[in-house]
Amino acid sequence: MITKRLSLLALFAIILNGCATLSETECASGNWYQVGYQDGKFGRDSDYVLNHESACIEYGVRLNRDQYEQGRQKGLEVYCTPHNGFQHGVNGNYSNQNCSARFPEYTGSYKDGLFSRHENLQVQLDELMREHEILRQAIRRIEDEKEKERLNLELDDIDDEIKDTNNQISRVNYLLDMYR
Repeated sequence: MITKRLSLLALFAIILNGCATLSETECASGNWYQVGYQDGKFGRDSDYVLNHESACIEYGVRLNRDQYEQGRQKGLEVYCTPHNGFQHGVNGNYSNQNCSARFPEYTGSYKDGLFSRHENLQVQLDELMREHEILRQAIRRIEDEKEKERLNLELDDIDDEIKDTNNQISRVNYLLDMYR
């Protein structure tokens, strides 16, 4: 029983080490501004520091939160660009809340990206609807049962794409409503 518990503890320690965000060397170097800067460059939330603290406490190292946050804020300046905002919007992602308050250019570009995505999805939906109607008409005229079956399968695929596109449009509308 004791051996089993020790094995479980060892496994747990291995898993925790695998999840550590910083190595012992990185913790010991104490370059918290740089660690924060890197996290900011990736748009990470301020509470991401807890992952670093958890990793470094195992090595007996305390993190300097002030230096970390100064670096993270500087890194956010690199991350929260209009280009990134537009990319998040055009991909239909949520806006990075770390950027929304301090970087109005990011937010404006994010909304532009959402509008662009909405337009593209609407064009895609219109094309799918045309394809759907053409297939329905073709199915009515064709007498060969095997060909009808094949076209019905194709119609089912298009219907799935229409449903997916409508879902994506709904998501973009939801995201846009957050900024209205």
